Amino acid sequence: MKIKSILFAITFAITALYGCQSGIVWDEVPESVYSELDMGTGLVRNRPRELFVNKVWQINHNDGKGQWLENYIARSLLNSFENGMEYVNNTGSNITILDKTLAPGEKMTVKNTLEIVDDSSAPEGKKYIAHIFSFDKVGYHTPNKGHAFIQSAFDNETIKPYGYFEKIESDAKSAKEDMYRYVVMPVKQNEMVLEFIMKDIYACRVDPVNGAPNLGTPGDYTKPQQYMVTNIAIRPEGAPEYKRLYEVQVHLLEVTAEEAKEKTSYSL
Repeated sequence: MKIKSILFAITFAITALYGCQSGIVWDEVPESVYSELDMGTGLVRNRPRELFVNKVWQINHNDGKGQWLENYIARSLLNSFENGMEYVNNTGSNITILDKTLAPGEKMTVKNTLEIVDDSSAPEGKKYIAHIFSFDKVGYHTPNKGHAFIQSAFDNETIKPYGYFEKIESDAKSAKEDMYRYVVMPVKQNEMVLEFIMKDIYACRVDPVNGAPNLGTPGDYTKPQQYMVTNIAIRPEGAPEYKRLYEVQVHLLEVTAEEAKEKTSYSL
């Protein structure tokens, strides 16, 4: 009897559901949804990271004796150019930013920029070039003041920090004289971690093409890299699948270590 009752209940529920839906006219998905391929404000996000091996001293660990943090992956965010910032040429010589020459001491507003060019091999014959700007230096910090970068630990490294900031003073027995909370390192253009900022992240899939690195992982952006964006939203029967070819071109701008430390965002 229980089985019969359960089967009756299921049959009744399905019949009731079908009855409720009968006569409903479903709206078609607007073309604006299944054709959306635009990037959002900022275009591309730049998330530098650096592996520090035995460079960070844990002051109060090991029963107060201190110890090295063997591997520390520091992460930062360089987002000043997403919305635009005033850049001052302090390099001492002329530099070219896209098609503009900037003399020493001159300033201009620099912002990630999208350029559309003809390309017969791209969908609809257009290629979208995202010009992404980045400082040539980036700041990193330790998790807290109980962890410190040790300046002397970099003495034998080929690549050293451009600067050390916020010296940590401590009365702990394990404290060292050259402890700092922040260091400024070079941006590694061949190991950049980039992310697309899409206007509708749920409607689009981004695939690397022509040998481009995966987004969100360290990749080589010393040369242009291309990505195909495909709209994956449900679309009416017979409606075309919308695609767009994006090309990322990264431009490094020289800044001082002090500027890099100030302009780096340490909150991810």
